[in-house]
Amino acid sequence: MPDSGGTKEKFNIIVGKLYATIAMHKAYFPELVTIERFLDVNMPVSGSDKDYLERLDELCSYLHELSVSSYLIRHLHHNLCADVDALKNNSFTFIQEEYYIVLPK
Repeated sequence: MPDSGGTKEKFNIIVGKLYATIAMHKAYFPELVTIERFLDVNMPVSGSDKDYLERLDELCSYLHELSVSSYLIRHLHHNLCADVDALKNNSFTFIQEEYYIVLPK
């Protein structure tokens, strides 16, 4: 099934926000480096909607596993999966923040 509904573009938005979040906070929260390494492995290459959605499901599952020991990752998991659900439901109401975690200064 080819990418017919902009799934690849939305996938790139979601993954881009996740990378940006990690880059912004990993100096203070080293547990984010583990997620960054996971992101760098096995990105979809076939370009089908199914491949992109499966990769996002893998990310959500992986963050869920890590979230049991970290409130920060639990929060990240919640926000990431909200965007993934929006994509799956053809909703264009992605979380409007540039990052998945915004900490007060």
